[in-house]
Amino acid sequence: MKTSVRLLFLCCLALCLCACRHVRLSTTTERGELPASIAREYEYPRCTNCDVQINLTSEKFGYNISHVQLQALRKVHGTNRFIDVDYYRPVSTNRMPIIMVLPMLGGGYELERHFAGYFASHGYAAAIVRRDRRQKQMKIEELDLLMRQMVIDHRQVVDWFESRPELDSKKLGIFGVSMGGIKGAILIALESRIKAAALGLTGGDLPFIISHTTEAGLVRRRAKELEERNITLEESEQQLRRIITCDPITYAGYVDPRKVMLVLANNDTVVPIQKGIELKEKMSNPETIFIPGGHYTAVLAIPYIKSQSMAFFEKRFNEVDGPRQGVVSRSPRARK
Repeated sequence: MKTSVRLLFLCCLALCLCACRHVRLSTTTERGELPASIAREYEYPRCTNCDVQINLTSEKFGYNISHVQLQALRKVHGTNRFIDVDYYRPVSTNRMPIIMVLPMLGGGYELERHFAGYFASHGYAAAIVRRDRRQKQMKIEELDLLMRQMVIDHRQVVDWFESRPELDSKKLGIFGVSMGGIKGAILIALESRIKAAALGLTGGDLPFIISHTTEAGLVRRRAKELEERNITLEESEQQLRRIITCDPITYAGYVDPRKVMLVLANNDTVVPIQKGIELKEKMSNPETIFIPGGHYTAVLAIPYIKSQSMAFFEKRFNEVDGPRQGVVSRSPRARK
């Protein structure tokens, strides 16, 4: 029985990969610089002696995992906050690139750990920046506040990367899927220290996505809020358009398309595919992989996404500062 299931999975995987379409970057469009007025919205006081706690949690073959807590610079709702990071550090390696892994909306970080471990096993440090613990308590219309604080928090994590002697912070990439991809699409526009972004199942226009997503948890929260506030879906979407400005679509015109690789699912209804395509176009058509199926069946393409993301990061980092000394780049086909 197990052999039959494994064979079925391999057949589905082969069909999925055969149907993938890889569109290369072809634009020469000049991107506008981020206006000073927008940059000021995300300014924050750099902290040189903030409280940082690092505790080793596990040792894997070839890398160690530590739990890092950074004291957040801004206070929200009158309470002190900490930014929680799972730090994957390859052993016997210095001046290594770092990939910041941005989590999905829910779940227990299984997918994020899978990708972080993959990057670490290939000699890259990785850091999972955990979700803000306020996320579950916040109402939908508070999303703009959450996203703005997210930008500040992640920029503070980048500051911490720069303080680590074992990291080559000039070779900083981000990886995110679903909500992680949406966050990444905002960060790549607002944080110039990020040199590469592999973003999956992402999109822009958050009011539309929130109003039309088929993700079960958000559908329930949406229905509850519509009932409590006694408004229609159309009225709710219009209200969100007045509230939410921290949105990938808002900043897409300031993204250097050379820094980005998108992975979009042809039949995605959780992050509607039309909004992924719209974001792609607003970013001046960066390198994009279209995979068959929807948001959840994209799991079949994980091996392909891993190898293509790794190849993209290596290409970008080589363009930034040349290949790592003593490290031989391997083709995606050679990766396991």
